[in-house]
Amino acid sequence: MYSDKFEENYTQILHTLLKVFANSSEVEPEKFFDLASVIEKLRDASPVLYDAIKSLEDEQSKAT
Repeated sequence: MYSDKFEENYTQILHTLLKVFANSSEVEPEKFFDLASVIEKLRDASPVLYDAIKSLEDEQSKAT
């Protein structure tokens, strides 16, 4: 998987999570902003996450 495809999928997953939390009766409205902020920070970390996953995949393919 290429980085832009990863970014697209990762962002879609985070947006889906945000929608689910927004529609959940278990998430207090006062806490929703904090939850949305955490999800946004996770989105900002996607290049680092992609690099970490890619490095692990490269190491595994070299080991086999």
